[in-house]
Amino acid sequence: MILPFVREVLADVEKSPGFQQAALYLKQRRGEANPPSGRIRLSGLVSTAKSLLIPYLQRAAGAPLILIVPDNRMADEMFPVIQSFCELTGSCSPQAVVKLPAYEVLPFENMSPHPEIQEERATALWKISTGAASIVITPVAAAAMRLRPAEHYAGLARVVRRTETLDLDELVQHFNTVGYSAVDVVEMPGQYAVRGGLLDAYPPEADRPLRIELFGDEVESIRKFDPGTQRSAAPVDEVILLPLTETPVREELLTEIHARLSGARVEGAAETVRSSLAETGVTVFPGWEFYANAGAANTIFDLMPKAVVFVNEPSAVEAEHEHWWERVVQRHEQSLVGKLATPEDIYLPPEQWSQSVDRLTGGSLEHLGLLRIAEAEEAVGLVDP
Repeated sequence: MILPFVREVLADVEKSPGFQQAALYLKQRRGEANPPSGRIRLSGLVSTAKSLLIPYLQRAAGAPLILIVPDNRMADEMFPVIQSFCELTGSCSPQAVVKLPAYEVLPFENMSPHPEIQEERATALWKISTGAASIVITPVAAAAMRLRPAEHYAGLARVVRRTETLDLDELVQHFNTVGYSAVDVVEMPGQYAVRGGLLDAYPPEADRPLRIELFGDEVESIRKFDPGTQRSAAPVDEVILLPLTETPVREELLTEIHARLSGARVEGAAETVRSSLAETGVTVFPGWEFYANAGAANTIFDLMPKAVVFVNEPSAVEAEHEHWWERVVQRHEQSLVGKLATPEDIYLPPEQWSQSVDRLTGGSLEHLGLLRIAEAEEAVGLVDP
């Protein structure tokens, strides 16, 4: 329970003249036929102040907000703080705050991303694509990554409701493509088990595994159960079975990747891992996930076309982007992939990415510097709350 006086104290920030000018800019950019040009710079802000302003800026904009940070470490640090301020201010649901991490490995290194990173990204992209995300915190490397259309990520999860019909065979096949493992007894997230008309599944972000009981093709009951005792507990009417990977192991996708890389000598090919589609001759290999979106036209900005975009410490983001891009290019030059897959196929290069951001409504959050609206005459001032 949040005491009323806490929200009243924090509300003084939203009522300040500086914030009111920033809010007016956001509303004008989104609501007028000839909005003011440029992006705003909000300066003189310590880290806590930035996190407090994000929920207020999102509410003022009346649209989703994307916050670009330099790396995963900063995203991890700001994520729980922004969630807390969302709850304290009442301006946004903490559950609507999403962190989209960048892969911790580079393409062309012949290494697949860590399963936890893949799981977190898959859940985040599903929330983004289905409109469940109001605030997205993401490193520049993730924001520059090419993505598939929103429909692809929206289809990575399954919603199961009591009394509705369920194709168990189709659901099991789906589980096998989005990272779940078949087991005899479900104990850990990412596992499922089928016993006659019972399906046990432990989706990501669930506090407990779920037991779905079928009567024919109809969902008769859905219950949470204790993974230790296997005893059923609280019944629920609806569950969302989230994915564990954003790159489902499907024949058409793997065929597309192998067609792109045909003729390329990928280091470590002798150690490829056979997928469930081995009988077709289609295989996965370490690092194949990077090629899943090669050549795609979308980025996170396309998945959230109405979002306002703020960059936390633009100079730090730019420096990290340039350094990271140099490493990607270097790895590509050292690989034997050549023109079959280039860094530009997987990511937007820094200059193109920066140009894309410059055209979007939003601004920057800075610890130091002068306050101004880029390419405009009016100024916006904010001080530490």
